Amino acid sequence: MEGTATTGESGTRSWVNMTFDREMSTAEVESMKRSLGARSAVQVPPEVDAAYCRAREIRFVKSSCPEVGALMSVLAAAAPADGRILELGTGVGVGLAWIVHGLSSRTDVEVVSVEIDPQKSGLAAGAPWPDWVNLVVGDAKELLPSLGCYDLVFLDVPGGLKASLLNGAITALRPGGHLLMDDMNPYWGTGSTLSCGDDPGPERLLEDSRVTCALLQYATGMILASRLPNC
Repeated sequence: MEGTATTGESGTRSWVNMTFDREMSTAEVESMKRSLGARSAVQVPPEVDAAYCRAREIRFVKSSCPEVGALMSVLAAAAPADGRILELGTGVGVGLAWIVHGLSSRTDVEVVSVEIDPQKSGLAAGAPWPDWVNLVVGDAKELLPSLGCYDLVFLDVPGGLKASLLNGAITALRPGGHLLMDDMNPYWGTGSTLSCGDDPGPERLLEDSRVTCALLQYATGMILASRLPNC
């Protein structure tokens, strides 16, 4: 189990990891969250916990947080029959593990995950992924035009790289498909109003006429977009 708690008037967050010898029910997790005054509490599946362990081993701190991962699981579970899911930024496989967890025993969905760093991709490749998971090493910007179309795209590359992949990620979406982009808090600042500037970076997703968007201002900050028909 992994959770976050907020302390102090400044809104500073403390991350606390807790591991239990048994699987806990949702009711137990919620009860513990309330008793500890935690901001959130998300139970981490074993395959995801293994991915977090890989990240800790190499001190990789940019893996998807559990709240983002849990949403990814839900979106993955909603993939249509014979659907396709694309992750841009495998890292060591944390986000990918959440996606696989969401798909559970399904075998009709293809998952493609792209990582530019061979070392990180190699670590992720060491996990026992289902045979419908394909790990690709390379530059996502160069690869996107040849990767086909998808029902769900998770854009999880660092910082400014998000903006450079945005058009290709939207183009890869099938009508009605979803795009999830996390780590948006640095672009939004500390308030609820989007930051302004000459270059909106990945925020320009909000203005793209091909999609409709929702701002999810929790965890690391996310934008969830859906590809409109005939766009």
